Amino acid sequence: MTTTSKYSLLAGAVLFTLSSVALANEDAAPVSIPMLENAQVFADFTDDMPAVLNYFTRASEAQVIEFYQQHFGEAISQERKRGRLTLSYQQEKRMMRVVISQQNNKRQVDVIVEKAQE
Repeated sequence: MTTTSKYSLLAGAVLFTLSSVALANEDAAPVSIPMLENAQVFADFTDDMPAVLNYFTRASEAQVIEFYQQHFGEAISQERKRGRLTLSYQQEKRMMRVVISQQNNKRQVDVIVEKAQE
């Protein structure tokens, strides 16, 4: 192999590695998910994507909806199944789902953030 082709092969390998690291780092960054002030968090998996935050709150369903509308904008879809309300939002390259369910005298709020399909 000539010296030029060895350097070309090496340069290509280095560029491929750097681009792979850049893509991996994009997914590895912690995700900040807004939550109501009185949230009792029971699961926080926001170190990378998809990110999940689960908590209980005494806020009403309407208050939870209003809170996430202020943070994520207008919901692109809304569905109620088996007593759970699922709201879907999209901002830039992220999809967010907020699931609200009744748990005794509290609400359980599950927020999932993932990369949007391209």
